[in-house]
Amino acid sequence: MSSRALSSREKRLLAACFIVLILMASIILARGFLDRRTALLSRISSLEEQQRENEMWLADRAFWVKRANWLEDTMPSTESLGRAQGQLLEEIQNAALDRKIKVEQQTLLEPETNGNYREVAVSLRLYGEQTTVLQWLTTLQSPEKFQLIKELDFELDTRSREPKPQARCNLTVARWFKPEPSA
Repeated sequence: MSSRALSSREKRLLAACFIVLILMASIILARGFLDRRTALLSRISSLEEQQRENEMWLADRAFWVKRANWLEDTMPSTESLGRAQGQLLEEIQNAALDRKIKVEQQTLLEPETNGNYREVAVSLRLYGEQTTVLQWLTTLQSPEKFQLIKELDFELDTRSREPKPQARCNLTVARWFKPEPSA
């Protein structure tokens, strides 16, 4: 085989092929670069947001340390969640009966535990005079007793023949205790 010289048309086509190959390689490299750049800019933005949030938490550190100390000092502890749950139910029943609120149904709920607290809860169905029930409900939730209302369903009894409006209330009240000490 003998090699012959390329014609000018073939040289132009060869040059055009090289230009297209270089152009395609450049586009592929540019696209990869832009994708990485976009991902890195997104990550930088996320980290900057996280930094702002962390700085905010650090600025509030004294407040949260004070809260953590208050929790450590004042959160009650219990040896028996079952006994604590019985006491909670008894306290709620007595307070309701003192106000002439009828306890129609009561249920002890399964105690829950997480890393920050242990919880006992009771569910009750109550019936009584609307204003009395509402006033009593305002006394249930207490940060000092670590007691809270988890669920509340309140409805007026429109069929009641009493002179004062009556209400029925389904209620779940919980109390929190210190977590179990680490072994």
